Amino acid sequence: MRLFIAIELPDEIKQGIAGIQEQLRKAGAIAGWTRPEGIHLTLKFLGEVPEAKAQEIMQALDAAVKGTGKLSLTVEGTGMFPNVKNPHVLWIGVGGDIERLAGLQASIEDAMDKVGFEREERKFSPHLTLARIKFPKPRDNWQQKIVGMKDVKLGGFEAGHVSLMKSELKREGAVYTEVGRADLH
Repeated sequence: MRLFIAIELPDEIKQGIAGIQEQLRKAGAIAGWTRPEGIHLTLKFLGEVPEAKAQEIMQALDAAVKGTGKLSLTVEGTGMFPNVKNPHVLWIGVGGDIERLAGLQASIEDAMDKVGFEREERKFSPHLTLARIKFPKPRDNWQQKIVGMKDVKLGGFEAGHVSLMKSELKREGAVYTEVGRADLH
């Protein structure tokens, strides 16, 4: 199974994200759009994992989140990776309890390292992927549109758990299913 660890988003945030994607689509972005119902805040990608290892992962995840408490997060601000001049990924940012979120992510990284998953080399940068750009062209309308959305605020939510998610690649796109849940308390 293909697994990752994430915080799921409430439906009203996903609806707001769909609205932003529609505005960018109308502005002419040629991209592979993330389906709004599948958008989540990834904390750790695990990759292909034998089904039998899921229980060990959940035990490590439960231990990693202990004492974190619920997180108050916001979805706000837009940007591009790696940068405006050479955009490959369009994203919307995550704010709020960012220091505690980063601590949670580091704790999960440590726990997964102990059960055999390689550490992520890149620094954790909390974001939600809106799209992957297929054909970037300088000074396109959509680039100015996303720069103009840099102060957008979609609202906040309380993250009360972290999910172990299974990703199945299908013709219509990835389908995500929760395999396990670790409560933040």
